[in-house]
Amino acid sequence: MKIEPKTRMGTYFFYIGLCSFFTVILNIVHMVYLLKIDLFATAFIIPVLVGILFGSMLAHIKILSKKLSKMAYTDSLTHIYNRLHFAHFLDAEIDKVKRYGSTFSIIFFDIDHFKEVNDRFGHRVGDEVLEQITDIVSTANRNADIFARYGGEEFIILTPETNLKGALVHAERLRKDIEAYEFDDAGHITSSFGVTEFIAESDTVESLLDRADKALYLAKEFGRNRVEKA
Repeated sequence: MKIEPKTRMGTYFFYIGLCSFFTVILNIVHMVYLLKIDLFATAFIIPVLVGILFGSMLAHIKILSKKLSKMAYTDSLTHIYNRLHFAHFLDAEIDKVKRYGSTFSIIFFDIDHFKEVNDRFGHRVGDEVLEQITDIVSTANRNADIFARYGGEEFIILTPETNLKGALVHAERLRKDIEAYEFDDAGHITSSFGVTEFIAESDTVESLLDRADKALYLAKEFGRNRVEKA
């Protein structure tokens, strides 16, 4: 997981500055008001050095904490949500719909003949395809859409406030975008999509995902590079 250099440097400057400031102030208070002695150069130099040390340590801990937190809920290759974290969003969306009404849909898709891409070009190119498809889909998705890597070459999108008709339109757009894209080494690649809408009266997480999986299976059975619903 990458943290931008500017963000990293900003974190270090913030914590070093903060710690240096407080160590200098505390040392001045200690010397002037408690010990009743005059200030001299080391009254500033030593606290600043201590502040730099502790500030660096705190900044390093903060950056590591961010990295670990991100690793817990994102996929290491594509940097979108992983399957586990997607499940939290799905549970929350189901709860929201059952409480307040409205609806949502699921778009489940994978890359057609992805094994052939790996076999022909190697896993490095396969990884690049996964990353590039992630970029294509992320660009086309709305801010509210929850996009995750479900496993291998499979991806899933939760589309809040979207019925089956709207989700089918979105899936078809994604299919066309992927088909039209010229991948760096693999050329043109296609994907198959399964789409379904949540039924508040009867659906569970399992039944919803099972229906989306069946729709994806139909898309593959009917020739791939297509969108099917269930």
